[in-house]
Amino acid sequence: MKTYQVGRSHKNDIVTPKTEKTVSGIHLELTQDDKGKYYIVDRKSTNGTYRKHKEHWLRIQHAYVEADEPLLLGRYEITIRQLLTLSGSPSEPMNSQPDSHNGGSLERVPETGEIIKSH
Repeated sequence: MKTYQVGRSHKNDIVTPKTEKTVSGIHLELTQDDKGKYYIVDRKSTNGTYRKHKEHWLRIQHAYVEADEPLLLGRYEITIRQLLTLSGSPSEPMNSQPDSHNGGSLERVPETGEIIKSH
């Protein structure tokens, strides 16, 4: 299981464009569970997180979402697959296994949010 912090702040794992002013500094957390499903949690963002249902946008606090499902972060429309390309990660399922090329993986320190390399 891998979790990414998403927002405009450079401290996030996935940084949205600075021009998207309706995206909060820390907007949401994105996790891929052990079954490959994507789960998002709004981190009390100022302008909310929304998913499209038929013709309407519904505000969500937390939900499982599909990789290509349209989402609104404030007024910024994007999908999980597109967010993953912003992180430099492949748009396929996120990999929480150690990278064989560098001998470790990245983890977040819960208390500080700092990203560290683990072995």
